[in-house]
Amino acid sequence: MVAGAIFFLPAFFIAWRIRKEDPLFAGLRQFGLQFGSLGGTDFRGANLTEARFRGTHLKRARFSVSELKRANFRDAKHLEFAYAKGTSLENPRVRRLLVSGEGAGKSYAGLNLKGAFLAEARLGGADFTEADLSGADLTHADLRDARLVKTQLIGVRLTHARLTGACIAAWNIDKSVDLQEIDCDYVFLESGDPPKFRQPPSGAFELGEFSKLFQEMTETMNFIVHSRLELAALLQAVRKRREEGAEELQVQGWEQKGDFAVVHVAAPPDAERERVYEELQREKEVAIKLLEAEYKARLLGKDEQIHSLEKRGVRLENLLSDKGNTYIETVEDNAVTHTQTITGSTIIGAILNQGDIQGRLTNLAKNIGALPAADTEAKAKLEALVAGLAEEFKKVPQEQAGDAEAVTNMLEMTVANAKKGNPSLLKGTIEGLKHSARSLDGYPAVIEAVTEIAKLFGE
Repeated sequence: MVAGAIFFLPAFFIAWRIRKEDPLFAGLRQFGLQFGSLGGTDFRGANLTEARFRGTHLKRARFSVSELKRANFRDAKHLEFAYAKGTSLENPRVRRLLVSGEGAGKSYAGLNLKGAFLAEARLGGADFTEADLSGADLTHADLRDARLVKTQLIGVRLTHARLTGACIAAWNIDKSVDLQEIDCDYVFLESGDPPKFRQPPSGAFELGEFSKLFQEMTETMNFIVHSRLELAALLQAVRKRREEGAEELQVQGWEQKGDFAVVHVAAPPDAERERVYEELQREKEVAIKLLEAEYKARLLGKDEQIHSLEKRGVRLENLLSDKGNTYIETVEDNAVTHTQTITGSTIIGAILNQGDIQGRLTNLAKNIGALPAADTEAKAKLEALVAGLAEEFKKVPQEQAGDAEAVTNMLEMTVANAKKGNPSLLKGTIEGLKHSARSLDGYPAVIEAVTEIAKLFGE
């Protein structure tokens, strides 16, 4: 009897935790669902976009790796016993929300809710901070007092949704989002507890005022970045896509909002915004890994150099003096000393090559070429200003190399747009150029040069 208890009690406990969907037993649960779904209705790999499963019994159904965009699972029965590996249904919070449509006051922060069918869902006061609701159906949904802070809403359906009191700080929408038929008296534009910056400051929006005020936000895709490293990776991703032929992809500028920044990227009017956004996100993640690897390689190389010097009797404290972090290159038997400041808080400064930045600006000054509506004198002045900017960047310390890189990127885009003769794109990149230069306000010559360059382009 004791032996039986020793066997059955742990088995009972594991089975109980699996039914409670304990993350520690997620692997066992998936194995059990896969085995139990044998012989059940098989939807594996199927395109089930906008399929209706309302009220359907789905025990033992197989949804693994299926396309479930806007599939309606409202009131579905036994969905928790379906095998749905590789879909959003794996997450119990997402699954329960899709089935019940009841999420008022609950937190869905950071969750993947792409393509979720939440029409008529009760979501008042729900927290969707940094959640991805791209392509979701929120028609007639109650989002009053919801937190949509840094929420991805590209391609979402918001017709007749109720947004009064919602905090929409740094939300990301595109022009496919219809703002004309939204029920909204007021919103908050800054996050906090409680949210801040009520719009309008008092009273309620007039008919059509909400859409008029926020429609211009849909002309760009907004990316949230939390560090210089992330910003540099995003800029690299945009540059890579432009080199591959997406020349109309433009960084129009960014805004600092507390501990993060919102980067505005314009795409061609006929572009599939959701696809472009996902591609840039993937490129950005790849760039982050490459930049981190390069940084670690530099640190590893530095450690190896220190180890080599210790063998030669060089004192370590001399390398870590307050004059900056020193490293040694060995050329044959001669030691050549260099100094470079590297701190943990300025990773991007260690990665970006200021020589590369100056080289790009020097090359830009030499190859500005013919610009529409610019006489010879203006062109010569522009070349001189760009060349002067390259010289000024030599004075910028390594920890602000990321800021110099940002100004360089925007200047290259500004010149490219000026050559195309596209006034609307040019205006956006000039604003982005001036905005990026503000981070170098400690260098008046840089601010002055950028201001003069903007004037030459008509701003």
